[in-house]
Amino acid sequence: MQTTAQSVEGKLEWFGTARLRAGYVVGNSLWYATGGLAYGDIKATTPGFNGDSDTNAGWTVGAGAEAALAGNWTVKGEYLYVDLGDINCSVANCGGTGPTKVDFTSHLVRAGLNYRF
Repeated sequence: MQTTAQSVEGKLEWFGTARLRAGYVVGNSLWYATGGLAYGDIKATTPGFNGDSDTNAGWTVGAGAEAALAGNWTVKGEYLYVDLGDINCSVANCGGTGPTKVDFTSHLVRAGLNYRF
């Protein structure tokens, strides 16, 4: 996330993705690349002001691996880069001398345990 000198903070209220993944099976594991649509609500705030928020759509790419455990259980690890673009925080809601542009990008590392029905 990038902010201006007037201390505007950007926060991701919620997000989701719709992605495809393609990979290669090695033994009992799948190594994959993933990418697609990312969406979420970005809130920009400055101390003493209400702030602005906007729901943006952007993109995500990443990679990961998923391995079979005993029975129907799998374990996975994944890295994602998310870019949700930017929002403009108005003078009335963030202060300053003009609208403040807040860009939102994030690096995510996730781990999971899955059960296949």
